Amino acid sequence: VEKNVDDIRLCFDKTHSSSSSSSENEEEKKADDSYEEEKRKERTRIRKGLEDRFQNGASVVRGYTKDGRALFLNFPRTETSWNEEFFIAGNIYTIERALACTERNTDGEKSKIVVMYDYNEYAMKNSPPTQLVKKLLYNLRDHWPERLEHVFVVDAPFIFRAFWAVIKHFIDPITKDLVQFVTGEEMKRKVFSEIVSEEHATPWMLAEGKNAEDADMQKYLRDIPFDYAYGEKFSDPI
Repeated sequence: VEKNVDDIRLCFDKTHSSSSSSSENEEEKKADDSYEEEKRKERTRIRKGLEDRFQNGASVVRGYTKDGRALFLNFPRTETSWNEEFFIAGNIYTIERALACTERNTDGEKSKIVVMYDYNEYAMKNSPPTQLVKKLLYNLRDHWPERLEHVFVVDAPFIFRAFWAVIKHFIDPITKDLVQFVTGEEMKRKVFSEIVSEEHATPWMLAEGKNAEDADMQKYLRDIPFDYAYGEKFSDPI
């Protein structure tokens, strides 16, 4: 995973081009060209895998907290099957994008993000394999330590508790302390009104949340810059 993070970040980037070779040696130039072609093929492969991974809208960076941190939103109800490579790559892409959005939005003053899971309509069939979750959590622990400000589990049904009882043992103690279960309108208003404005909140965070329309995932992945959240205004390059 480590060596692929740049490819994951850049696989949708229309402006990025790998550095061109300035070598005067023909053999070195051929080697450089071959390397560039392999990188292009790898990013194309990753792009296709991530498009498949996100076509159901399972995760998206959308909205900001009042202090400027990007919101990494997850919708477990949308998934019933998992490709190991792109389950992990999709989470890496989204956490890297949320971090990039936070850095740009706060001019580098903030370096942590907020993760939210909307567990409305969740069923046991929406639980990924335990070993897959374990592998993901170990990757995040080893390579993205202490990059989370909050982790909110919203409206989790009772049946989720069985899944949580298993996976919580794979979460590092610092991250585990950040996990907060938020259930019911009264508790959501108490918790989320403090950190998210109505403009950036979804209706499942705050009843009056205005961030309500379904995300166009092709637009999100292909048209919106990597360091901008879905729905955020940006200037097209001249």
